[in-house]
Amino acid sequence: MEELFRKLGLNDNEREVYLAVLQAGKIAPTQVAKRTGINRTTVLSVAKKLEQMGLIAQDHGQKISYLVATPPEKLVSVFEREEKKLIEKKKVAKELAKELGSLVSDKHYSVPRIRFVEESDIEAHLYEAYPRWSDSVEAFDNVWRGFQDDSFTSRYEKWIDWTWKYSNENIYAEFFFNQAEIEQKLFKKHPSRRIRVLPETITFDSNFWVAGEYLIMVQTRVRPHYLVEIHDAVLARNQRELFKALWQMAPETSASPKKQTV
Repeated sequence: MEELFRKLGLNDNEREVYLAVLQAGKIAPTQVAKRTGINRTTVLSVAKKLEQMGLIAQDHGQKISYLVATPPEKLVSVFEREEKKLIEKKKVAKELAKELGSLVSDKHYSVPRIRFVEESDIEAHLYEAYPRWSDSVEAFDNVWRGFQDDSFTSRYEKWIDWTWKYSNENIYAEFFFNQAEIEQKLFKKHPSRRIRVLPETITFDSNFWVAGEYLIMVQTRVRPHYLVEIHDAVLARNQRELFKALWQMAPETSASPKKQTV
């Protein structure tokens, strides 16, 4: 019986109060408290909820208010009414969702989706997430932008090589970097990976990429290492424009090829 009440959505206190009232036929809240061991204040609170559900009623015809249970044979009709209310709420929710959806699309508003990845899971996440990052880059202008920290490059060189094998030939990168031999090495292997050096007054201590609608930050210089992925078209667009402007301001390096048409 306990399981059946639970399936109907009644907790232990609600079940005990209902059964006490049902068995007594008509009973005062104080007596319910004595029979169930539930304090009177809780009994009154539970009774109010059961009354709202249609499972009990209150008889105020006498000096003391009494609780009266709905006959068991009427339980089905009680929950049928609840079911009708739920169906109506679902209809209203669908209509409201449509209205809210139009507001969101009209204002180009997006809710950022943020994911934090711990050091032990970074490599697996890089391989798992790269296809969707790459697809998002292709949906825009085929350019990865950002800052590449050589501590990441040294640690994940194998993954970087894999990404260029996986990538569409139209994709290329425009990365700022802190001068390091590993960056020169990777440029020779992957000419589509363009690099420039930022002025000394501008520094980065972690990877920061703009990949289509994604912002990816990977901190590998000091422990604990971590990765943060943000999926938000608005934030990504703002950062992409910032990096495009910085790219035009920064001088080409000897390791960077002349600008080419993709």
